[in-house]
Amino acid sequence: MIDQETIINSKLREKVYNDFLNKLDKKYSYHNLDHTKRVIKSAIKIGADQGLSEGQWKVLLTACLLHDFGFIKSHIDHEETGADIAESVLPEHGYNQDEIKLVKSLILVTKAISIPNNKLEAIIRDSDLEYLGSNNFEIISEKLKEEWIACNVVSSEEEFYKLQLDFLINHQFHTEYMRKKGKKLKDNNIKYAHDMVKKSHH
Repeated sequence: MIDQETIINSKLREKVYNDFLNKLDKKYSYHNLDHTKRVIKSAIKIGADQGLSEGQWKVLLTACLLHDFGFIKSHIDHEETGADIAESVLPEHGYNQDEIKLVKSLILVTKAISIPNNKLEAIIRDSDLEYLGSNNFEIISEKLKEEWIACNVVSSEEEFYKLQLDFLINHQFHTEYMRKKGKKLKDNNIKYAHDMVKKSHH
């Protein structure tokens, strides 16, 4: 198993962890340090059988670390903000221009409407939304609901649950790993999401 401790620059990781803990608005109950750590772990699991080089692991896990770091400024256009932050902070942590370009493109592909064009992009997309095909879906989706209500993304629980169900039904995993591992659990989560729409309607 890949050891993220040796792959990700320790000073960079420390900076990101500290900023998430000290600078992130508490209304972000989903997009926080816990989510970032979960995405890194998911990427390690999903990428394990993909034959990635050390250089590929480096850009992938760095992008996972920074993919929602833009939230420390705002949830609006946070992917672009995160990519800009990557461009400004990565040189001092020993990343070259080619690596930075790749990290930025991986951060930007986590935008909801993006479609992955290569293996690394597919891995980070599935890592970011791994919870859709996991046992933790109910707990994690409640955190997202709280955040969206706090940020006025939705105006009610009912609106959130309808959007969530629609998203789940239309969502596709991009890696073989998540298509196999996540299918049954995701089907269960769709049933749960259906139930929540019904409950919130009454």
